[in-house]
Amino acid sequence: MRPLRRALLLLPLAGPALGQDPLQQVMRSLAAVKQRRSRFTEDKVIPELDIGLPNEGTLLWVAPDRLEKHTTWPIDEFLAVQGGRLHYERRDRAVQREFALGEQPEMAALVEAIRATLAGDLPALRQHYEVSFSGTPAEWTLVLTPASLRLRTAVQRITITGQGSELRGVDTEGGGGVTRMRIMPAS
Repeated sequence: MRPLRRALLLLPLAGPALGQDPLQQVMRSLAAVKQRRSRFTEDKVIPELDIGLPNEGTLLWVAPDRLEKHTTWPIDEFLAVQGGRLHYERRDRAVQREFALGEQPEMAALVEAIRATLAGDLPALRQHYEVSFSGTPAEWTLVLTPASLRLRTAVQRITITGQGSELRGVDTEGGGGVTRMRIMPAS
């Protein structure tokens, strides 16, 4: 058999990756990561202030649905979401709260923007957002626009950037300001 003909016959066996949608490739890549720990820096830019309000800390993702954000500077603040529950602590003020995400639909949608992205769960993202994708599996951007008018009053858009299976940034526009989170792998 001639080499060209053999290659053409084997082409269908090469797998769906050749003609696959880049968004689906990114989602599969993200879903393959079962646990990750990252560092973050975050600036909250409020139009009334001339400077951003910075903070930093760590993020932990454990599939299928545990997400932790521990702010270590300038305050110690801890937020953990698992399943349908959110736990919040701020020790310097002796504050501890826990509630079901179902009681706070806006908070649930914000949590799902990150959690569903990390899980590679496109149907969960589409439950709450119109999803726009650009880029390649190597370097990509997701733009999430809230489907709910109620949520849109608080958040107009969430832009998530990544490289391969790693999130690199989350920009949240809404409430008269922008929050910019930059994410780096923990060393």
